[in-house]
Amino acid sequence: MKRLLLALLLALAVCRPAFAGEITVFAAASLTNAFTALKTDFEAAHPGDTVQLDFAASGALLGRMAAGAACDVFASADRDTMTLAADRDRVVAATRMVFAGNTLVLAVPAGNAARVSSLDSLSVGGVQRIGVGNPESVPAGRYAKRVLQQKALWFALTSKLVYYPSVRHVLAALERHEIDAGFVYATDASTAGKAVETAASLVLNPPIIYTAAMAKTAKDQPLATAFLAYLASPQATTTLGRFGFLPPPTQPQ
Repeated sequence: MKRLLLALLLALAVCRPAFAGEITVFAAASLTNAFTALKTDFEAAHPGDTVQLDFAASGALLGRMAAGAACDVFASADRDTMTLAADRDRVVAATRMVFAGNTLVLAVPAGNAARVSSLDSLSVGGVQRIGVGNPESVPAGRYAKRVLQQKALWFALTSKLVYYPSVRHVLAALERHEIDAGFVYATDASTAGKAVETAASLVLNPPIIYTAAMAKTAKDQPLATAFLAYLASPQATTTLGRFGFLPPPTQPQ
């Protein structure tokens, strides 16, 4: 399925006129480092073309699109937000694709003063503040809510939860020792070096996936299509892997 989509995107991309263009990509905050590298590689392969990157929580980006903000490509950290974007006619549904996966982790500041070792350990008295992305707009927050609900811990921990506008804000709070623990992606935790430790890796079913599509407001559709084709390529998968992202699932999601 992915090969067929890649072939179609490539076929459309080669029809693009030979002049410099520019696209704006709205991308989930957790993609910051990886997409910055992808931008460099894509621009090197398309001399004269420019990719502008705009990062925020997936839900916040969709809110901006709904309010009239224009972009050419939308990359979300989950399937649900992309489905909403399609339902609200903000993306071209036929261009939707899954391009990567990730892992949710329970992370702690260096030193792990609260001695967090598992989800159950969050209930102990030494844990006072737990960072989580706002589930209303942050996919990582929804993933965290799901795993805590599965353990019947969500409501029990309500008084300890501190909501943040993106997963990168949770990571920053961990680095500053403002919270005792927080839910972030494995890819985010790895960027913090020794400032953040992983207490537990969490298994979700269905797994975490990243999706992308061309926006209905795309001004340079051929260039947007070319970027999506690149995102579906083995080269992009390899680059994403360098930043800890998992290959996209082999089965349709």
